[in-house]
Order: sequence, then C-alpha cells, then structure tokens
Amino acid sequence: MFEKMNNIMIREGRVEDIPQIIQVIHDSIQSCVLDHQREESKIQTWLEKFDHASLIVDMLYNDCWVYLIYDKVVGFLLVSDAGEIRMHYVAQHCQRLGFGTALFHQMHSALLKKKIHQIEIQSTQTALSYYQHCGFHPHSAEPEDESRYLYKYVF
Repeated sequence: MFEKMNNIMIREGRVEDIPQIIQVIHDSIQSCVLDHQREESKIQTWLEKFDHASLIVDMLYNDCWVYLIYDKVVGFLLVSDAGEIRMHYVAQHCQRLGFGTALFHQMHSALLKKKIHQIEIQSTQTALSYYQHCGFHPHSAEPEDESRYLYKYVF
C-alpha cells in the first residue's frame, strides 16, 4: 500500500504533519524563480495562501500523501476526487531526486482504484517541463496561455 525503504516512506498526510507541510510548501515556492522572479511581494502573496486552517480543510476533503525521510516531511501531494492535483510540492534540497515522482505514482495508483482516469493540474512555469515529461498535455493549444492547465489520461 505505501512505499517504505529503511527510513524513507510515503504515507497518507495527517493533521500533525501540517507544520512540516507548510515548511515544504514555503521552501518549494522559493525555488519557483520563473514564476516570481524573486520579487518579494509576489512570493509573499503566494505564501499567504497556505496556512494551517486552509490545509486542514484541504486535507479533509481531498486525498494527500507525504514523503518522509527520517520522519521529516520533504514532499507533499494533494489531489481532489475529480483527479485535480491541487498541491504538489517538494522541499528545495530534495527536488530532482525522484521524490515528487514517487508521490505522483502513489497518487496514480490511488486514482486508478477509484476509477479516475484523467488527472489535471494548473502548473507553475517552473514545474511545466516536469509535468510535460510525466506525459501531461496542455488543454489549450495557445502558447501564450498563462494558466498552464494540463491534463493526462491514465489507465
């Protein structure tokens, strides 16, 4: 059900994980330079969307998993019952090491069990190439489409 290797594990997110999840989100957002160009006002506006209360609600009504190393959260993925990835963050020092992809595979398995065959995400500019590498396609053929809504069919 859940991946576990020595002190590395993916499991369902819990309310007690929220402080660490917020740290991961904040750290990951800092790495999205293509999206905020290091402008503090843009970063602050983005960070303010994630607080303890909103995460409790999101975790209650969606499926989520955390990637743990030595009981420390380094990755987080939250997906709706409709197959929309609402949050997918990996701590900056753990990016490009396969942790986000491992969370993605965990989510993929769970969605297939629920017979959900389309996944959608509104990607950041920074993560766009990652999702395209994972097989996602844009909803719009317009290259100037700033929303970056992507989809993928899974079976």
